[in-house]
Amino acid sequence: MKRRIFLTLIPALAACFALAGAERTAQRPTEPQPAELRGRVTADGRGVEGVAVTDGRTIVRTDAKGRYRLASASDAEFVYLTLPDGYEIPAEAGAAAFYRRITGQERRYDFALRRAGRDMTRHRLVLVADPQVYFEEELDSVRRASADIRRTASDGVETFGVACGDIIGDITRRPTLFGPVRDALAESGVPFFYVFGNHDMDTDVRTNDYSKRSFKERFGPTYYAFDRGKIHYVVLDDVFFLARSYLYAGYLEERQLRWLEQDLASVPAGSTVVVCLHIPTWSCAARRGEWGKEQTNKVLNNRRALYKLLEPYRAHILSAHEHYNENYTPVPHVFEHVHAPLSTLFWQTPLSMDGIPAGYAVYEADGGRIASWYWKAVDHDRGRQFTAYAAGADRHKPDAVTVNVWNYDLAWKVRWYEDGRCRGEMTRYTGYDESICDYVARYGDRFKYKYIGAAQTEHLFYAVPSSPDAEVRVEVTDRFGNVYEWSAGKGYTSRPAAQTAK
Repeated sequence: MKRRIFLTLIPALAACFALAGAERTAQRPTEPQPAELRGRVTADGRGVEGVAVTDGRTIVRTDAKGRYRLASASDAEFVYLTLPDGYEIPAEAGAAAFYRRITGQERRYDFALRRAGRDMTRHRLVLVADPQVYFEEELDSVRRASADIRRTASDGVETFGVACGDIIGDITRRPTLFGPVRDALAESGVPFFYVFGNHDMDTDVRTNDYSKRSFKERFGPTYYAFDRGKIHYVVLDDVFFLARSYLYAGYLEERQLRWLEQDLASVPAGSTVVVCLHIPTWSCAARRGEWGKEQTNKVLNNRRALYKLLEPYRAHILSAHEHYNENYTPVPHVFEHVHAPLSTLFWQTPLSMDGIPAGYAVYEADGGRIASWYWKAVDHDRGRQFTAYAAGADRHKPDAVTVNVWNYDLAWKVRWYEDGRCRGEMTRYTGYDESICDYVARYGDRFKYKYIGAAQTEHLFYAVPSSPDAEVRVEVTDRFGNVYEWSAGKGYTSRPAAQTAK
């Protein structure tokens, strides 16, 4: 009897399994199928030859009539250009608009460029790190910075901007601030390219792939390239969301690295390549050889792969994230600039954790190289590049004159004079800037975010005068020969390199 029942059940079970299998097959997502995208890149109605077009995986170039054909996976989100030199940066609401979102069954995407009215061999990049706006009232400070950028760019030199990630502060509560921050930066009159940062990621998703959704809706692809003058610029996305709470790591996926290999294949060896990304590749701990102190969310973990790809070039890496200024040479062909935030301590102070005033970096390009750079403090003259404290003014070294050199690197010289006589170079040390410590002590109990405050920095210097009544003058010379001075009697003055050489 039991055997008969069992045999009777077999066909029914088989039918159930077949039905379940059919349902699973129907629900299973299909693999991306290749689709051919096509279009034309024109300027003044004529085709532009040799323009790189990509879907983030494959790069092709336009033919003599400006036409392209691109075999693309159906899950590609954008088709976009490597903006060529000699053409204006197309912008929408101040943000660079070099892409088209792939929609439905549409397969044709055309691009219209406008020829530039001036030579771009000499041009300027302004980099704003971590605007990180949490509340609408902070937008006024962004607008003030934009007004300062407008003045910097008012000399007629071709200028563009890079917002180097963390555009907003809290995407889970105020994702609508992307637009207002973009609009505030647009008041500078300078077109901005945008970098993806960890504060810009969606965290209510299951994988890293979906964490860029909100950012992409406003700014397009998270990695791309463009040319200005003889310099090749690349923006990368090195924020990898781990889909657990707010955890992320500094990491470049293989898809990006393969795309970058293709991108750099057409860049002549020896050229200057500038890479913009949010999480730095190097750290102070790495500089000291203290590898175990590096944190996975504070450095690019597979940085060696990036350095290898940049080996044929003179490379500059521009990064943010750490809320301080630092300069590194991790390998001989790479110079990394880590930038202090425009937002200082989340808009709670006028200074960053290392004592640097709110501001942005300015890079001047000329003749195929980055010819010079400096930190531009908002509402300060560019001739101000450090903070000095007279003997007795710094609680950490009360007997010494101390100096915080905002954008110091090893090519700078920091000398001091006592009663008119040069006493040599000041001693470099690691410590706290007096101004930010004083501000936190005075107003820290009013902060919205009390977990962030002053932090140690490695760009401090000191000298102990032989007498408390000695007349002390500090002379700081940057790597380009510009001289910045301070004395208790005259305050801050500067002399540009050309004037110094006379």
